Amino acid sequence: MNKPMKRTVKLAVLLCLLLLAPTLQAAPEPAKTTQLDGDVITYTSKTGVMTAKGGVKLTQGNAVMTGDSGEYNTKTKEALMTGNVKAVKEGSTLTAAEVRSYDDMKRLVATGDALLVRKDSTAAGPRMEYFPDRQYANITGGARLTNKDAVLTSKVAEAFFQEDRATADGNVHIVSEARKLDAVSDHAVYYGINGKNGKADLIGNARVVQDGNVLTGNHVIMYLDDSAMDTEGRSKLVIQPKKTAPAPKEAKP
Repeated sequence: MNKPMKRTVKLAVLLCLLLLAPTLQAAPEPAKTTQLDGDVITYTSKTGVMTAKGGVKLTQGNAVMTGDSGEYNTKTKEALMTGNVKAVKEGSTLTAAEVRSYDDMKRLVATGDALLVRKDSTAAGPRMEYFPDRQYANITGGARLTNKDAVLTSKVAEAFFQEDRATADGNVHIVSEARKLDAVSDHAVYYGINGKNGKADLIGNARVVQDGNVLTGNHVIMYLDDSAMDTEGRSKLVIQPKKTAPAPKEAKP
């Protein structure tokens, strides 16, 4: 009976392997080379599992993931990186305490202070599932989305970066200091997460405060760039009178 083959290499380790070629039934795709760097690497040929410790770096095409320790399965194309993890792919940077990668980084599951940065937009939460090729993120356990103009928080959220929109559910709260805006609702669809053409569709117990004016209703649509709002169904608007400065007293003769 053959024993699993193990190889351990210390310092300046560079391990390259060619992934299995696609089957003849499917259209052939260029095979990707997976490169693993670390201070210590162990490889078991029977299971196809590589483990690494110390300054670990996993490279697959244009995707790079780094961390304190990690492992990669050459048969399932799954990877696990732990400790100060940073994954960079398709113009996005994802950081977390732990990241699991599936199908050669086409799907990333990050846990522990997950933070995704794309240009001027960010998405954050305790747990995040991100698909770099689709530019889609699902955040659970308390989501926070930001762009240059606003901050959105909720229990859960989905960010569709290609479509420039996001959906949020549960204790939705939108704050824009630049627009003096504070809004809450049960559910929201936010357009303009990339920082342009901002619009928010608030549904369920919506309440919007802007410049001291308060608008409440079941469905409120905010046009952020125009500082305009529409409502559907019964709603209530309270306008605060603007304070005027007292007229200067005339000097006595």
